[in-house]
Amino acid sequence: MRRRTFLVSLAGFASPALAHSTRVGDIKIGHAWALPASMGVDGQAFVPLLSVGNEPDALVAARSSRAAYIEMRRNNRYVDEAVPFDLLPNKPISMRPTDRHLRLVGLTQPLVLGERFPIILDFLNAGEIEVEFYVETTPGQ
Repeated sequence: MRRRTFLVSLAGFASPALAHSTRVGDIKIGHAWALPASMGVDGQAFVPLLSVGNEPDALVAARSSRAAYIEMRRNNRYVDEAVPFDLLPNKPISMRPTDRHLRLVGLTQPLVLGERFPIILDFLNAGEIEVEFYVETTPGQ
């Protein structure tokens, strides 16, 4: 079965997204994906976010039965921080392997290419939503 991709354009935010993009409150959630990972290695998951409301929000936590716990990470050359992801109105947040991502610590089973699994995202104001993540080597593949 082939998945169709489409272009999402939100207030200047353009990103490829699969048809499973969704929304909770004022937060738009794009194509959610994770890299394949073996047991004994931390997994990495990615999801573009956009607040379309007038008030700031934040991704404050995430959890899944596939990991002991999930950290919100922001990597760069000097630091590797675990921090909430602030969502300012109409300012998109992207995630990618070399930068901001969700780190799945203590995988309960490998992340196998082609499978899907749920992660619950918890936003400060918008609340919780369960999002299906696709295991892929690149988004939309």
